[in-house]
Amino acid sequence: MTADAVVTVTVNDAPPPPPPSPDGTVEGTSGDDIIDDTFAGDPNGDFVDNDDAILPGDTGDDDLIYGYEGDDIILSGDGNDEVYGGVGNDTILDENGSDTVFGDEGDDFIDTSGGQQSPDTAYPGLFPADTDPLNDRDTVYGGDGNDTILTGDDNDTIHGGAGDDFIDGGVDDDVIYGEDGMDTIIGSEGDDRIYGGDGDDLIYGGLTTDVLDLPDDLDGDGDSNDIGEDLVTNNNKDVISGGAGNDTIYGGDDDDLISGGDGNDFIDGGIDDDVVLGNAGDDTLTGGQGNDLLDGGDGNDIITGGDGSDRLLGGLGNDTFIGGNGGDVVIGGEDADGLDIDVLNLTGSGVDHIIYNDTDPEAGTVFFNDGSTMTFSEIENVIPCFTPGTLIATPRGQVPVEQLHVGDKIITRDNGIQEIAWLGQKEMPGKQLIANPHLKPILIKAGALGNGLPERDMLVSPNHRVLVASDLTQLYFEEREVLAAAKHLVGSAGIHQVDVTNTTYIHFMFERHEVVLSDGAWTESFQPGDYSLKGIGNSQRNEIFELFPELKEKAGIQDYQSARRALKKHEAKLLVR
Repeated sequence: MTADAVVTVTVNDAPPPPPPSPDGTVEGTSGDDIIDDTFAGDPNGDFVDNDDAILPGDTGDDDLIYGYEGDDIILSGDGNDEVYGGVGNDTILDENGSDTVFGDEGDDFIDTSGGQQSPDTAYPGLFPADTDPLNDRDTVYGGDGNDTILTGDDNDTIHGGAGDDFIDGGVDDDVIYGEDGMDTIIGSEGDDRIYGGDGDDLIYGGLTTDVLDLPDDLDGDGDSNDIGEDLVTNNNKDVISGGAGNDTIYGGDDDDLISGGDGNDFIDGGIDDDVVLGNAGDDTLTGGQGNDLLDGGDGNDIITGGDGSDRLLGGLGNDTFIGGNGGDVVIGGEDADGLDIDVLNLTGSGVDHIIYNDTDPEAGTVFFNDGSTMTFSEIENVIPCFTPGTLIATPRGQVPVEQLHVGDKIITRDNGIQEIAWLGQKEMPGKQLIANPHLKPILIKAGALGNGLPERDMLVSPNHRVLVASDLTQLYFEEREVLAAAKHLVGSAGIHQVDVTNTTYIHFMFERHEVVLSDGAWTESFQPGDYSLKGIGNSQRNEIFELFPELKEKAGIQDYQSARRALKKHEAKLLVR
C-alpha cells in the first residue's frame, strides 16, 4: 500500500505596484482646472514650482504644464515655464522667468507680466532701470480665438494667432505679430516691431496715449533737457506694419517706421521724426510733431505733415495735401496717364502769397505770413486761403477789400478818385459750392494777365470781369481795352477754376461802372444787371434799389452802362492762349 503525499501551497497577494514617478510634466484634466502650486491632480504627482525639475535643460522651478480641455486657470509661478492651455477659454498667469505660452484654441487671457515692470532704460524721476534685463523674455502664442495677451518687461515675442486679439507688449523691445483678425496692439515702451497681419487692426506703437509721449526737443534748442521734453530719446523707435486691412496706427513717441500695407489705413506718426508709408489703398496719413517723411503710395490719399519740416509724397492717385509749414516739401506724384489731380489745400495755413515756377505751372513756392516757405511740385490744384485778401488801390495805399466801407475813396481808371456808394458780400459755404460747382472761384495766378499782372495770385468770382488789353483785342474787337469774365479766360496759362472749402465774394459799387486796381491789375466794380442783381440776395438787392431806385426798371439798368465792352463767352475764348 502506498501512502498519499500531502502538499501544502501558500498563495500570497502580489506586492502593490510602485507609485508613479514624477515625469516633469504637470497635466490637467479634461475639465475646468485650477493649476497652481497646490494642484495635486497630476497623474504622476508633479507639482508647479516644487523645485523638482527633471527634464533635460530645466532647473529649479522650470515647469512644463498642459491644461488640456476645459476653461483652465493656470498659474505657472517662478522659473522658465512652458505652458499649453489646450482647448477652452483659459487664463494663464506667469510670474518671473522667461516663459513660453501656447493659449491654443479658445478666447484666452494670458498675462506673463508678473506685476511690476521695469524698463531696461531708466526714466529719471519716474522709473528705475531693470536690474536684470534678461530674466523675463517671454514667447507667447495666442492661438485661435479672441485672446488678451500682456507680457510685461524685457524683450518678448508675441503671436496673436487667428481672432480679434488685444495685445500689450509692455516695456522694452518686443516683436508682435497680430496675424489674422481685427487686433488691437499696444507696443508700449521700447523699440518694438509690430506686424498687424490681415484684418482691420488698431495699433499703438508707443506708450498708451497719455503716458510719456514727449517730443525729443520741444523748443528747438538742440537738447532734450527742458520740462515737457523727452529725457530718453531713443527708447520708442518702433517698426510697424499694418498688413492687409483697413488699419489704424499711432506711432507714438520717437522715430518710427510705419507701413500701412494694403487697405484704407489711418496712420498718425506721432511725436518725433517718423517715416510713414501708406502703401496701396486710400490712406489718411498724419506726420504729427517732428520732421517726417510721408509717402501715400497707390490710391487717393489725404496727407497732413503736421509740425516740423516734412517731406510729403503723394504717389499714384488723386491725393490731397492738407496745410503746410515752413520747410515742407510736397510732391504730388504723376500717374502714367497724366490724368491725376493732386490738391494742395492751404486753407487756414497763414499763406501770404504763392510764386509759381515759370516753366512748370504745377510747381512753386508758398510764402507764409511768418516768413517761412514751402515748395511743391506735381500739384494740379492749389486751394489758397489768402490773408489779407485782394488789395484795392486807394489814395491811402492798397487796402484789403474786406476792410473797405461805404464812402471810402478808390482810385479808378477813368474818373479819378471815386467814393464807394454800396458794398456787399456773399458767403459761399462748401456745401453750396459742391451743389453749384459753376460758382467756384477763379484763380488768376501772378502774371497770368501779362506784364507781370496781377502782382500776386488773385481769387475772384467766376463772373468778375478783368480788363484785357493787347494787340489781339484791337485786332478782333477794334478796341484796345475790353472786359472779360474770369470764367471765360479759364484755359489760359495761370487761370484756373479751383476747389475751396468756402469763400466770400465781396462787391462794391459806384455811381457809375468803374475799372479799379485789384492786386495791381485793372478789374471792374460791381455792375447791376438782371443776372448780377438776382445773385446777391433780397436784402442786398433792396439796398441797391434804395440807393438807385431807377435800377428797378429795365431802362435804369440799361443806362448803367459798362465801362468797357464786355465780351461774350465765344469772344473771350479767342483770347485764351
